[in-house]
Amino acid sequence: MGDALTRTVPRTLAVCVLAVAGLTAAAAYEPVLVLLGVLAVPVFVWGVTHPKRFIAVAVLVAIFGKTAAQVTGSSAVDLLDELAIASSLVVCVGPRLLSGQPLRSFPGLPWWALYGVLGVVSGLAAGVPLVVLGSGAALAGKGMLLAFAVAQLQWTGDDVRRLAKGGVGVLLFIIFCCLVNLAIPQTWQSTVGNIDQLSFRSAIPSLIGPFVEPGTLGIMAALGFLGVVAWNTTMGSTRFTWLLSAGMALVAILSFRRKTWLGMMGSFLWLTSRAGRSGVFAGAVTAVTGIVILFWSTLLNALQGIVATYIDESEGTAARTLMTRDSFFVAQDYFPLGAGFGRFGSDTASEFYSPLYLERGYQNVWGLSERTGNAMFLTDTMWPAVLGETGFLGMLAFLIALVAVFRRLRRLSRDADPVARFLGLTGIAWIFQYLLESTGNPVFVSPPSYIPLFLLIGLLGSFGGRAPDSAPGSDDAGAPAAGERGDGARAGQPVAVG
Repeated sequence: MGDALTRTVPRTLAVCVLAVAGLTAAAAYEPVLVLLGVLAVPVFVWGVTHPKRFIAVAVLVAIFGKTAAQVTGSSAVDLLDELAIASSLVVCVGPRLLSGQPLRSFPGLPWWALYGVLGVVSGLAAGVPLVVLGSGAALAGKGMLLAFAVAQLQWTGDDVRRLAKGGVGVLLFIIFCCLVNLAIPQTWQSTVGNIDQLSFRSAIPSLIGPFVEPGTLGIMAALGFLGVVAWNTTMGSTRFTWLLSAGMALVAILSFRRKTWLGMMGSFLWLTSRAGRSGVFAGAVTAVTGIVILFWSTLLNALQGIVATYIDESEGTAARTLMTRDSFFVAQDYFPLGAGFGRFGSDTASEFYSPLYLERGYQNVWGLSERTGNAMFLTDTMWPAVLGETGFLGMLAFLIALVAVFRRLRRLSRDADPVARFLGLTGIAWIFQYLLESTGNPVFVSPPSYIPLFLLIGLLGSFGGRAPDSAPGSDDAGAPAAGERGDGARAGQPVAVG
């Protein structure tokens, strides 16, 4: 034993000395990359052994990455959500491939994959530069890749409960930031917001909370509110959860986003109608009626604003309508595949100002030109990008994918297991909210709004499916908890198909 130790120690020291020398030499040329590499190794080792915790951390990083980029002023930090998703793919997909296990699916995956293929193939056919095409494809596919990474793990009811507890911490943090925002509105706006000018509604500042703009706070608060209401409906309510739902509702209201308000009220009434307890729905109707009466003038202005946004062209406020209409013409011109990722309606098409915009004279349209401060409507809605970049076939594939998700959620919403029912009701309410928000916000691709929905879609790979497959070896990868039932629809068993 002593001889073996004598032989091993020098070899180990030699390897360590060579590694340190190599890293030192490399750091002289690329210090940042070397530092990231050194830090990444233990992080990935921890992630492989604890993938669910890694996913939770990655989701938090992705949610607040844009805020961190705004506060620090670093363009590199602005890539945190892409980095978090790429890391999640490595941690979740890599071990399955190396161990020879089949990759898992989730509802709608084949159709979203078809949507992605159409966007790439159409871009290649239309001669879109590879840099633009790659950037556009990454933007369009981030949410789907996140869902794919999450789906590779076997999630159980206990995991969902732990995620819900973590979500409560995030919601409390949002409320805290909104209180600070309300106390020092201008200072907070200048520090965190991406627009220095502070907007007011009836002498009340439009809050942004821990995000860069009111629209993002509005939808994230609405999703949190609906999630808590769904929890109260299925898992049982407490005084704390009712107060938390009221706090998130107030946060969403003080973002003063009209589509957020409308979506929340409709989904709230639907969720409470599914509670199955007398008086809950009546109380919800009373609460919504009170809100409508209290904020009637604001709601009326909101409805007038919707008309101005989509119909009145006096000041270019119908730019969304113009882009939506033109997306049909683009889809026709590039039939059947579309113009390709990065060419119409997306943030990439705005960053690399699309030649299609020049052809249509957008440089002379208020809100659609490439001049600084006059491009606010280029990325202000969702569907022109889907239709214009992937054509009628891509739009159809995207919608069918959403229908597949909705069908799984509807099945879960009727399940006997409270956790499955919670996921189903939450998802249905969220999809309604996303669809309404998507008329004025690219919520399916814009960080951080896309993250909660696609995280939930990834979880559906373990709930409500038809056929179980083997789970990864690590306990943290999702082995069923003691006492869990074997039914994949109710106990969180993994499924191999969407």
